[in-house]
Amino acid sequence: MVDELLNLQGRIQEMFLSNIIKRRLTNKVFSKILITYSVTILLTMFLLLLVLSRYYTEVIIQKEMDASTETLERVESYLQQKDEHVQYVMQELYLKTDLIYNDIAFALQHDYDAYLAYRLDKYSENSSFIPNNLNTFFQAYFSQDSDINAVRLKSASPGTEYEYINSHYRWNKYMDKREQMNGNQEGMAVHPEDLQFKQVEWEQKRSIFNNIQISRSINDPATLKKLGDLTVYYDTAGIQDLIRLRKSQFKGTVHIFQRNGDYLYSSDEGAMPVPLKDVSFETSFKKIKWKGKNYYINTLADDHRGYLYVGFMPEEDIKKITIVHRYMLLSTVLLSCIAIAVTYFAMRSYSRRIHKIETAIHEVRGGNLQIRIPNSREKDELTAISESFNDMLDDLNMYIKDVYVLNIRQREAEMKALQSQIQPHFLYNTLEAIRMKAIADGSKPTSNMIYSLGQLFRYSLSSKEIVQISDEIQHVKEYISLNQIRYANRLHVTYEIPDNCLDEKILKFTLQPLIENYLVHGFRKETNNNELLIKVQRTHQEMEIIIKDNGRGIPAAGLLAIQTKLLEGTTTSEGSIGLSNVHQRIQLKYGQNYGVQISSNEEEETIVKVRFPAARRDQV
Repeated sequence: MVDELLNLQGRIQEMFLSNIIKRRLTNKVFSKILITYSVTILLTMFLLLLVLSRYYTEVIIQKEMDASTETLERVESYLQQKDEHVQYVMQELYLKTDLIYNDIAFALQHDYDAYLAYRLDKYSENSSFIPNNLNTFFQAYFSQDSDINAVRLKSASPGTEYEYINSHYRWNKYMDKREQMNGNQEGMAVHPEDLQFKQVEWEQKRSIFNNIQISRSINDPATLKKLGDLTVYYDTAGIQDLIRLRKSQFKGTVHIFQRNGDYLYSSDEGAMPVPLKDVSFETSFKKIKWKGKNYYINTLADDHRGYLYVGFMPEEDIKKITIVHRYMLLSTVLLSCIAIAVTYFAMRSYSRRIHKIETAIHEVRGGNLQIRIPNSREKDELTAISESFNDMLDDLNMYIKDVYVLNIRQREAEMKALQSQIQPHFLYNTLEAIRMKAIADGSKPTSNMIYSLGQLFRYSLSSKEIVQISDEIQHVKEYISLNQIRYANRLHVTYEIPDNCLDEKILKFTLQPLIENYLVHGFRKETNNNELLIKVQRTHQEMEIIIKDNGRGIPAAGLLAIQTKLLEGTTTSEGSIGLSNVHQRIQLKYGQNYGVQISSNEEEETIVKVRFPAARRDQV
């Protein structure tokens, strides 16, 4: 036995050596794992950074384009208000028919000197102190708008043009720029009145000086013949202020074109960007590439007024407007370093723990069975291996001790086993001799009692663990018969056992301890009305035996204690032949779903139910 134990120890050592020592996780292996994890973490983090960066760039681009669209819509709304005001002025002008027929028609068909003479004549003829002429009309409807630089009234026939200047400073600044561009300081006659007569030679240059013009035709109300055009020049400072207010939302530039392609306005007051030279008159959003660079162009076409509003932004400007990319890169680097550091310390911890396991295996190989692997606070596979290793050594030490004890007492145990078999036979034979002597002496009750006791001993000699219900019931009957002789006419027993249940199987000594429990604790010796019912029934694939008595019953506290012991599997003080013993043997044999149940009403009755699976002889 000792040799087998040593061989078992050797096999265990070889198993650990082949699985761990021969494939030991050295520092080089942990370095490879650390490098692999680090590269994986870096690739994953930087791939995530790339995806997030691209996504964030797209979000920023979309945000800028939305801001561009909103800015263009506000510029359009601003000019729409100006256009509606000009339209309102034209409606008011047509309501003043005498102004069109007399003053305006005369001014557009004659030169400035003739018109001044005409105004003086009309003023002298009019009794009102407020003259009704072109000058007063312009003052009434255009002087309140600070965005207006000038109002032009031009005849349909070439040569005549009148201007009402609302802001002399801005208008003269534009005119100085115009003269500098033309290289000509002549060609303009300045009159002391607000209305100034000019030649139209620079008309087509005028739109380049950051003036937005809105024009309406003036027709004769009677003949619908065109008399001329009314053009209002709005300063772009209002648009510039509007764009400046949205500078935090939109970082690009705004440009305004006419339908014919004339360039009217730029929010950065610079030259027209080259990528906008071929822009189409349509509402669209596009990305173009010019000289290796990407540009985003957002256009809003106003078909009614003939303006094209353009939002322009180079892609590189969009990428410059945020430092989130820097934060993302910094965060990625920082998180990668943290992840690698955590991985390093975790791998170092695993390396140390595996080294402890390896050291313990070497100690066991050298014959030291007292070595133990220190317990770890972590609950993982290495902890499970360590605990299993320690448990194995504990079991091995205990097994070695048990082997020595067993070798010493083996023969002694065999002798006791032989004696335990001889003694019941000797006792049974002795009882049989006493019974025959009682019969010879004429003592029939004594003979019956000895016979029943002998049958009980004979039943106990059987080596079978499982018997038929019929045999177990017969054993119970012998036991009850013995007690009925003792308590004559005071114990009445009823058996309800179907014939088809007699050949079912049951654990030996299942019922007799329960009957004995009743006779010891529940039987009323002072009365003749002791009733005991033993009932066997089959329910589906289960057998149930009911033992019911009308004895003393069990107090509630005692019943609860018994039920608790049955539930917990605790052995009672009665040893191996008690209620608890029967319950435990059934559960050990058939499982936790079976066993003994007990219920009782004090001074009324006690019911014990025994449940176990049904099985025929051919199933056992």
